[in-house]
Amino acid sequence: MIGHQAILGNLKALGAAGKLHHAQLFIGPEHVGKTKLALLLSVFLQGAEEQVILKKQILEGTNPDTVLFLDTGEGLSIEQVRGIVERASQSHSYPYLIFILENIGRMKVEAANALLKVLEEPGADVLFFLTANNEDDVLPTVKSRCHNTYFQTVPESELKEMIAGHVFEEQLLFFAMGRPGKLRRLMEVPEYLTAHQTMLQDILKFLENPQTSSVFDLVRKYESSEFRSEMLDILLQRTRTWDLMERIEESKQLLKQNVNAKLVLENLLLTFAH
Repeated sequence: MIGHQAILGNLKALGAAGKLHHAQLFIGPEHVGKTKLALLLSVFLQGAEEQVILKKQILEGTNPDTVLFLDTGEGLSIEQVRGIVERASQSHSYPYLIFILENIGRMKVEAANALLKVLEEPGADVLFFLTANNEDDVLPTVKSRCHNTYFQTVPESELKEMIAGHVFEEQLLFFAMGRPGKLRRLMEVPEYLTAHQTMLQDILKFLENPQTSSVFDLVRKYESSEFRSEMLDILLQRTRTWDLMERIEESKQLLKQNVNAKLVLENLLLTFAH
């Protein structure tokens, strides 16, 4: 656990004392470590810290009583939530039946309302660990049923412990933006790091001479790219005025809502053009 040891320690203490709220909502930036913390807390609660096989099952999402739903980009469906409600009423072999639901902000209202019912009346020893990248995306009724914990990005001084001596240390810290999960992916997936290095060069070239023609060149390259959000993160890092930073963040949110990517990027990048 990088950067959130105090949060984990506090939740462990509450769990050990039998005072842990049955529904925990972890709110903070993507890849900052919310799901990782939920998994490590589950390992502790299920008594698996010294059991290698059981611990591995929980961390990999294969334990039958620690049910993991990772963010696929679409949000949990109403059918999936109904399955969770049904499973929550069944027996379990380990100390708890735990559900870890990643980025519930993507859920449609119908699915969130179905989840709300089981959050209000959970079975005995049933726990929910929910994560959200954006607090505003979570229904107030769901949020009010949970104990809310807020996560911040991690200082570079702590992230450096993960990459001491790495040949691209400075770039890794720049691209990670204080998010341990992203830093880990950059280190473990060479293609991911290479893509970021290419995006940085594209952004620097664009900012050197942001003509209208270069706007359309950049849009054509990234409008359908799986890394367009990361490209905007790099642009955000290179931007120093508050107005432009706000515009970039707004554009990222629009892209997540599946608004026309070409139009969003053109409207944003044209504000840089001479």
